Amino acid sequence: MVEALLAVVLALSLFFIYTDGFQDGSSVSATAIGCRALTPVQTVAVAATFEFLGALFGGSAVAYSVVGITNWPARADLLPVLFCGLSAAILWNYLTRLLRLPSSSTHALFGGILGAVFIAEGSAARIIWGQPGNIVDATGVWRVGLSLFVSPVVGIAFGYATLQLAQLLLIRATTKVNTYITGIQWLTVAVLAFSHGANDSQKAMGVIMMALKAAGLNDGNEIPLWVRIVTGLAISLGVASLAPGIVKKVGSGIFRMRPLDGLASQVSAGSIILGASLTGGPVSTTQVISSSVMGVGAAERFKGVHWLAAQEMLIAWFLTIPGTALTAAVIHEAIFFLH
Repeated sequence: MVEALLAVVLALSLFFIYTDGFQDGSSVSATAIGCRALTPVQTVAVAATFEFLGALFGGSAVAYSVVGITNWPARADLLPVLFCGLSAAILWNYLTRLLRLPSSSTHALFGGILGAVFIAEGSAARIIWGQPGNIVDATGVWRVGLSLFVSPVVGIAFGYATLQLAQLLLIRATTKVNTYITGIQWLTVAVLAFSHGANDSQKAMGVIMMALKAAGLNDGNEIPLWVRIVTGLAISLGVASLAPGIVKKVGSGIFRMRPLDGLASQVSAGSIILGASLTGGPVSTTQVISSSVMGVGAAERFKGVHWLAAQEMLIAWFLTIPGTALTAAVIHEAIFFLH
């Protein structure tokens, strides 16, 4: 029974990171496609390749942050909890894809797990709230919350500042510079995809490590190579399954981008996500990219930003954690009732 449930949880973990690939991965591709620097096929080819490399070589700090949100003992009764949390996150990702909302897969996963832990325990006793502090020093849910809610603010500020600096440096440039700006985006998309692959794939790795320990199959803290490979393949396949509605919403729904705007947003978002991956901050790629685009748009022309589209994204972001927590609770109670 434990082996079968473990197999289901592992499969759901990989399926979740696949849905993360088409949800958040579509945001990775959106800016290059939106400013017409790369074609969709070119963008997906670069993004999928470097997403896999990010999963393979992106470290383990974020995975440890995922493991650190609950003190549930490493025993078999953790597996149904993970099943409910993952199921809720997957359902939410498909719902928001259907609605063409660039929601956060990271919010969905943490909301689902926290909701499942709470309903299964009957209290918050198994949730590690941790200690507040800066993003590097904070622990438990505090660390996750700070990473998720501070990073969009930083994204707006970085996006704004990056475009302002780029415009200052290129004040005497002619339109010919667009050729070089377009070419550079092959590199910046690769860096952005690597950072997303590193950060988001580790969230699934963290869940897989919890599941393996719960089944008594892994006592160490090192992530096995096979886990990195399969999660890397899953997120890359998700990126290849591009969600056109999300690409359009992020790439051109916020404001009409030029090549320089696309480059500035990629540099800003890539820097933030890569930094978070190295320090263990589980940020939302969709949030960071979208907020960076908003910052760039505000620097370009404040009135040119479609703030209504931004408002829809904000609503989706704030609904995701309570929505997936409630969904996980409903799934848990439905299983308990049927059982």
